Amino acid sequence: MKLFLDDIHFPPKGFKLIRTVNQLKDFVKKYEDKIEILDLDYDMGMNSVDGGNGIDFLKWLEEAVFTGKLKLNKNLRIVCHSSNTEKRMEMEEIAAGIIAFLRSQK
Repeated sequence: MKLFLDDIHFPPKGFKLIRTVNQLKDFVKKYEDKIEILDLDYDMGMNSVDGGNGIDFLKWLEEAVFTGKLKLNKNLRIVCHSSNTEKRMEMEEIAAGIIAFLRSQK
C-alpha cells in the first residue's frame, strides 16, 4: 500500500490519497506492515485542524514505532514532498530516524 498525504495535490498513480493527518493515522494503524510508502506533505492548510501537519504525523509515528505500538514494514519508504524546504528537511530528519530504527529491528 502506498499512501499520499496532501491537502491540495493529487497522488501519483498507484497511491491512495489521504487529505488529513488523522485519516492517515487511522490508515497506518489499520494496515501497519502492509504499507510500502508514505509520501508526505508538511502544510495541510485548512485540513490541519484534523490532526496537524506532516511533522505532527511523523512525531506521532516515531513515538508509536519506538514504543512498539505499531509494527511497520522494515522496508518502508518515507518521502517528503513539501515545497517548504526548511520543514521538508525537518521531516526528512525525523523520517530517517524512523527508517533506521525499523531497519535495525530483527
